[in-house]
Amino acid sequence: MEKGRTRQFFAGSNTAYGFYSLFHYIPGQVDRRLVIIKGGPGTGKSTLMKGIGNRAMEQGFDIEQFYCSSDSNSLDGVAVPSLGFAVVDGTAPHVIDPVYPGAMDEIINLGRFWNSSVLQQHKGEISDLIGQSKIIYPQAYQYLKEANVVMEKLRYLMSLAMDYFSLSKMSHQLLNELVAALPPAKTKPVERHLFAGAVSSAGLMNFYPSILQDCTTLYLLTGDPGTGKSYLLQQVYDTVRRAGHDLEVYRCPFDPERIDAVVVPVLQTAFVKATYPHSFSLEATHQLRSQITLTLGKYARVSSLKSTSGERAENLERFWFLLGKAVENFQRAKRVHLKLEEYYIPVMDFNQICKLQEEIMRNLLPDTAYKMNAQ
Repeated sequence: MEKGRTRQFFAGSNTAYGFYSLFHYIPGQVDRRLVIIKGGPGTGKSTLMKGIGNRAMEQGFDIEQFYCSSDSNSLDGVAVPSLGFAVVDGTAPHVIDPVYPGAMDEIINLGRFWNSSVLQQHKGEISDLIGQSKIIYPQAYQYLKEANVVMEKLRYLMSLAMDYFSLSKMSHQLLNELVAALPPAKTKPVERHLFAGAVSSAGLMNFYPSILQDCTTLYLLTGDPGTGKSYLLQQVYDTVRRAGHDLEVYRCPFDPERIDAVVVPVLQTAFVKATYPHSFSLEATHQLRSQITLTLGKYARVSSLKSTSGERAENLERFWFLLGKAVENFQRAKRVHLKLEEYYIPVMDFNQICKLQEEIMRNLLPDTAYKMNAQ
C-alpha cells in the first residue's frame, strides 16, 4: 500500500502582538471529530500525535502536521482531512475548547498518567522554572513589538519612493487574468488561515515546500518592505473570495494582520512573498508548469531610494538586531522547557499512554485500516 503524504504548517505564532492562535482552523471542516490533548511538559502529547499521524499515513491517508512555533521539533496538532478528524494540543498558550463536547469533540488529560507524589517533591523547582518562562516570553514579545515599529518606518520610507499608479496598473491586469482563469463556483467555499513560517527558537523558518507541493503555478512576489506585496496579496485574496472559491491564506508569523501567501486550490496556483525570510526551494521532484516573478521593487523611483538609503540601512540593521534578541529569548524559553521535562518524563507511565494511543486510533481510524495494522 502506498503511504499517504504529509503537509506541514504552523497554527500558532510568536508575533509582535504576542502569541497568535489560528488553532480553530486545524480541523478544517464542520463535520469532523476533534480530540484535545491536555498535559504538562514532557507528558507525551507530541509523541502521541506523531504516532497517530504516522499510523494514518502508513495506511495510505494524507495527513497534516502542525508544528510548535517555539519548538519546531514538537507537534501542536495532527489532522487527517479525508477521515475528518484532528488531534491537537490544548494546553496554554494555544488553548482550544471543544465546540461539540462529547458529541464530536473530546478532551483527554495525560496528567492522569503521572506520579503526583514525586512531582510534589519538586514543586519548588517546577514553580521556579514556570516563573522563569512567564518572564521570558513577555520579553521576547516586547522585542518583536519594537521590531514592528521599526518595520513600519521601513515601509514608510519605501512608500516615499513608490510609483503606486504604475503598480496598480500591473495589479489590475493580474487580477483580471485571475478572474478569467477561475471556473464558476459550484460548492460552498472553505477558507482556511494558517502560518507557513515561524519566529522560533531555531530562528526564522517556513514549510513552503510542503505546503505548495500540489501547486503547479507560482507567482513569486519580491521587493523590500513597503513595495506593496501584502496589499497585492490582500487583493488576490479578496478577488478569489468574491468569486466563491476555496482559499488557503498564510498569515505573516511576525505580523498576522498581513498576508504572506495565498493558495488557490482550484487553479493549483499560489501567490507567495519570496524575499528573505520567506525564501524557499522546492523539492527537485516538484512539477511546475509556470513560475512568474513579480518584482515590485521596479516601481520604486531610484532617486528617492538614494535619498533615504542611509536611514533605511540603519533601520534594517535595527530590525534584525531586535528580531535576533527575540529569538535568543525563545531559545532561553526552550531551555527552561527542557528542564521542566526532566521532572515530568521520569514520572510518566508511558505504557498507559501507548494503550491510550491504540484506543484513540481504534476510535478514529476506519476498522479496516486499524485491523490491517494490528495484524
